[in-house]
Amino acid sequence: MVQATLLTYGSKRYLWGSVIGAVALLLSYSYYAQTTIPSGSTVWGLVYGWMGLIAILVLMFLGIRKRWYFSRLGTLQGWTSAHVYLGFLTLLIIPMHAGFQFGWDVHTLAYVLLVVVALSGLVGLRIYLTVPMILTLHERGMLPETLEAEINQILKEMKQLAADKLGIFQHLYQEEVSRCSELKSQGWRILFTPIDPNAILAQRTHDLHKQLADVPATDQEGFSRFVGLVMRKTELEAYLAGQMRLKNELQAWLYVHVPVSIAMVAAVGIHLLAVLYY
Repeated sequence: MVQATLLTYGSKRYLWGSVIGAVALLLSYSYYAQTTIPSGSTVWGLVYGWMGLIAILVLMFLGIRKRWYFSRLGTLQGWTSAHVYLGFLTLLIIPMHAGFQFGWDVHTLAYVLLVVVALSGLVGLRIYLTVPMILTLHERGMLPETLEAEINQILKEMKQLAADKLGIFQHLYQEEVSRCSELKSQGWRILFTPIDPNAILAQRTHDLHKQLADVPATDQEGFSRFVGLVMRKTELEAYLAGQMRLKNELQAWLYVHVPVSIAMVAAVGIHLLAVLYY
């Protein structure tokens, strides 16, 4: 499974490394707290601070490693696994650097941003473990371009079928054209739109069945063909909407995680300047 491969990469080397690292940090902090008053200006506090800074730089390096296609510095999967565990270990290192003392200043802001990055990382982990696999299953059936081409072909058949029929055919055809345009124009709204193909098909079947009584007996056969096209189009649109939602979910996460990470690094830089020069 993808989940097992990522979180237990390399026989759980990064998992166990983070556990051992956390235990070692807690033991060292226990000794440190017993021998002096913890703060960021003590020797131990500075050591934890530099450890945190190095950890943050290593975490940010993942973005470079993803685009460094010919790098021999480990595999991308290994870097991602280490990124997950090191990120949460950093949440422990920084408070130890500050002696678990926080105030309303840029130093605390840097840590708050780090927490936001870590929490968004949890969301990203869920997405990374589930969405690509689901998206692959979706696209294994049909690519978005193929779906759109088939939907357009169905619309052409609908138009031909409705050309010499009663007004109800024309009305349904225009309704289907509007539904298609609405799907394409949803954009980010699709993230907040529930998509249940079975429920959508059931509702569409119910709506069309109610209109059957208004169709004369002479047009019943043509209406049945038209309904078949509508149901096929509805099924394809639900499929396409599912793909669009998954891709938007991936993009939306990046629009949160990456900018906040950059803001966090900027806040850390200001923190360093304030400490070193003021």
